[in-house]
This record gives sequence, structure tokens and C-alpha cells, in this order.
Amino acid sequence: MPMPRSQYPPEYRDKTRLEYYASLFNSLEVNSSFYKTPQAATVTKWAKMVPEDFRFTFKLSKEVTHCKGLEFNEKIVQPFMNAIDQVGDKNGCLLIQFPPSLHIEKINRLQDLLSEVKFYNEANWKMMVEFRHSSWYEREVFEILEEYDTDIVLHDIPASASPAGYLPREIAYLRYHGPEPRYRGSYSDSFLRKEAERIRAFRSAGKQVYCYFNNTMGDAVNNLQTLIKLEAGKDILPAY
Repeated sequence: MPMPRSQYPPEYRDKTRLEYYASLFNSLEVNSSFYKTPQAATVTKWAKMVPEDFRFTFKLSKEVTHCKGLEFNEKIVQPFMNAIDQVGDKNGCLLIQFPPSLHIEKINRLQDLLSEVKFYNEANWKMMVEFRHSSWYEREVFEILEEYDTDIVLHDIPASASPAGYLPREIAYLRYHGPEPRYRGSYSDSFLRKEAERIRAFRSAGKQVYCYFNNTMGDAVNNLQTLIKLEAGKDILPAY
């Protein structure tokens, strides 16, 4: 549940939840765009509420990624991209999340999707794919992703977790779905300490890091704040 305004610091009690959130973190993974394309005017308003160094990540519409066999209506892509482009230079990543039912046998449709999105990617969103089936982790898939300036999300769902030791090309996009099923539970400090070391290694290798906690039925915010303290960074945050 969202924190009531009465629990905000006094200086933020008359502000929006986004403005308070942006005082704590410097990026947000917008999940609502998965269910409904946001209004361009709303996205413009959001961009005005946050500091200059804030970055928005949007999840691509499920009408594209979750159509049977990826047989999506191409007319959906352009209006979606036009809407999210209204954040201007506060654009971060475009999250392309596939369902577990989608397997590598649809690799040709993956290429079609990436081609369509890239065609309308005038704002240079960093395209990241989260595979929910392990069959996708093959060299031919990685080659297609590289062709379209795309990379994989590093996530921890047991049945489809990204390959151990995978080294992202430019961006390390980390997604923590919770140590328990259905986005529940709290990560231990020892786990978060290891993740902080991994993030530092990515940074040392020149990678940009986006980090989101999706255990929103668990302890996402506290886990995030602990990781920030351990990593001594600020560009990591939970997904809401």
C-alpha cells in the first residue's frame, strides 16, 4: 500500500507521491504503462515534477508483448512510443517483458518486434528484454539483441533467471522479484551485500546500472535503501 501523506516529511505533505519518491530516488520503473498507454499530457506533467537527473523507465504495453505468439498489432507501437517520449531527456530504459509461455521458437517474431520498436525509438530509449523462459538464453538470441542495440534484464525468477556471470554490454538492468514466490519476502543483508559488490563491478567496467525491486508484496523499499547504503549509489530503486 502507498504511504499516506501524513507519514511524509512535513515539506512533502502537500506534494504528490511522485515528487516525494523523486526526493528519495532518481529513477522509476512505470508499471502502469504495461496495462494502458499513458496520456502524453500525463507523461509531460510527470517529467516536470522531478529533478533534471531523474530517469523514467516504462514497461512496454502487454498488447504488444503478451499477444499470442507475439502476433501484435503494429499500430500500437507508434502511439505508445510517442506518449512516453514526452519525458524528454529524462528517458531511461524501455522494459520489454515477455510471458513465460513465450519460447525461443518465436525468435523471428522477437526480431520483428525489436525492428518495429527501434523504428519509432526516436528518443533513444535503452531497450531491455526480460525473458521469462530459459530457452531464450542462446547465442543466436544475443546476436539479434545486439543487432538492435538491446540487452537482457538480469533477474532472479528461479525458472527463468538470467545466466550466471552474464556480462551486459553497456547497461546492467537488475530486477529483483523477491526471495519468495509472488513478489514477496525480504532479501537478507548478506545477499544485498553481494549485489552491491556486483553493482560496483559493473560500474568499474564502465556499465550504467539500473536497479529495481519488484518484491512489492514484501520489503522492496527497505531492501532498496539497504542496497543503496551498501553500494553508496543513488541510481537504483524499486519497481512500483
